[in-house]
Amino acid sequence: MIMFKKVYIVAALAATMGVAGLSSTAHAATTKATPTSTSTAKQPNATKTNQKDDQDDVKPATVVKTTDLSDEPMPYHMKSGYIYSDSGLTKTLGSAKDFANVTFYAYKKVTIDRSAQGSGNSVFYYVRSGSGKQTGYVWHGNLEGIAEGTFNIAMKNSNYFKSNKIITMGDSITCGYDGYQTLTNMGYPTWLSRYLNTKVTNVGYNGAFLAQGDGNVETPGDLTTVVNEHNFKNYNVATIAYGTNDYGHSTNSLDDISAELTKDIKKMKSDNKNLIIYGILPLTRYDNNTNSDEVAGQGGYSMNQLRDAEAQVYKDNNIPYLDWRNDAKQIITDANHTTRFNDGRLHPNPMTYQLMGREIAQFMIKNYPEDMIKTSKTTTNKATTKKKTATKATTRKTTTKVTSPANY
Repeated sequence: MIMFKKVYIVAALAATMGVAGLSSTAHAATTKATPTSTSTAKQPNATKTNQKDDQDDVKPATVVKTTDLSDEPMPYHMKSGYIYSDSGLTKTLGSAKDFANVTFYAYKKVTIDRSAQGSGNSVFYYVRSGSGKQTGYVWHGNLEGIAEGTFNIAMKNSNYFKSNKIITMGDSITCGYDGYQTLTNMGYPTWLSRYLNTKVTNVGYNGAFLAQGDGNVETPGDLTTVVNEHNFKNYNVATIAYGTNDYGHSTNSLDDISAELTKDIKKMKSDNKNLIIYGILPLTRYDNNTNSDEVAGQGGYSMNQLRDAEAQVYKDNNIPYLDWRNDAKQIITDANHTTRFNDGRLHPNPMTYQLMGREIAQFMIKNYPEDMIKTSKTTTNKATTKKKTATKATTRKTTTKVTSPANY
């Protein structure tokens, strides 16, 4: 009889422990916004049941108003808070920490009534990551522009540029113009400041030319004017990105353009013999929805001929240059130009500016002079705070004879 009692006691204890184990597993499954790697595959029914119960505990919020922003989504990064998978704000995908290195683009502005959750109306953005892999809803106050706050997307070997001062010179595409407005701190120079984790001074100017003197138009942002107004002893690195306006709005010859570029490079090097210079050739443009590569512009040469002429000057001066034509995967094509150019013709949208900034940064790292690489134990940099791109004021108006309003 005593033996039977022991058996009963052991059985009872085992049953009790089994129940306790199930209760513990169920509790773990209902913990909100705390994902773990613990497997619950042995308890599939309990997990599904408790996840459903957990969602039912949170009353869904209600969408009051939605404004479509998909015509030109702007870039942000998360500084705090959570991203929700649904407009009812009942489930989170993760916190700002989980998405610290992710760029989000806002596609909708959504006013949500959260009274069922103990709050009032709040403005959220429906966002999508640059890769398109993550989507969700983020309270607007938890987002900030890419030039603001801590946003560590520095590339490998970006430390080559540590403490370097970079100046970016060019036309409207360097300025960050989208065909309708200038996107402050969203052009490719801002992305360079993030990817290279250093200060970038952007002097890009809408409508600027590489070569002056044809009697049509001159701007304060023309290459020769910018070069003469700056002492390049104050910079370590300079990028030159001109030519599209010379192609579209100037009668200067290719010889004129080559001579001007050569003269300006010599002046820059005379200011600072250690200055690192990068050339950036013009993108293909689509005037009248036509690819400009083999079409003669106002000066009688095609875009490809212009790019070849600029490339030769850079070669002659031992300057590395980025030629978009060499990309295995083209940023701008006949198939995508209407979506990647915000005006469908010439000026990039915010996402295209990011693509450009990433490729230019990669090119600059790859072509950094080996004899100037500082020995370092690490090849990456820590995040910096408020890494803004310094943009010089461009309030001066275009001077002389302006023959066309479409100068970029």
